[in-house]
Amino acid sequence: MSSGGGGGTTTASSGIDPEFKPYLKEVLSDVTSRYKADVAGGPDAIVAAMDPRQTAAIGAQTGLGEQMISGSGIFDTEAATQRSLENLRGKQLAGMGPTISSARAQRAADAALADKAMEFAKDKQSTALQGVQTLGSAGTTLQQYEQSRLDAPHTSAQRYFGYLGSAPQQTTQTTSGGGK
Repeated sequence: MSSGGGGGTTTASSGIDPEFKPYLKEVLSDVTSRYKADVAGGPDAIVAAMDPRQTAAIGAQTGLGEQMISGSGIFDTEAATQRSLENLRGKQLAGMGPTISSARAQRAADAALADKAMEFAKDKQSTALQGVQTLGSAGTTLQQYEQSRLDAPHTSAQRYFGYLGSAPQQTTQTTSGGGK
């Protein structure tokens, strides 16, 4: 007497429900077309251009940085101090008439004037630097907004793929059994 039996076979497959496949194909086609256009267009098709305010801020930063290094322009505090001292001396001499002031009083007056001139120069420098930073910041905000606009189709496609990934999956399981 012999007995025999066959083993059963189970095949399982899963994937996106066929109902959603046409949508997936459409989005993949659109994303592929956009990708090819971006690559063909080079970096300018992918990265937002700098805002004119950013370009102006970079130019101003460069100019102010060069002035800071060389001590020229609004950073030429020595010349401003000298001019202020000369003006004060002239006013003091004109106001003194025939009297002569002490050297100590003259040095104190010069030092006070130099301190004031330096304070004005530093205020002007600080204001100029803040203006450049503010201008650059406004440009950066606008560039980021423009980059978001350029990225919007890709962000939308990414979101859409996320939804498709959450779409109902189809799972098929086939079992065939053996006999005796």
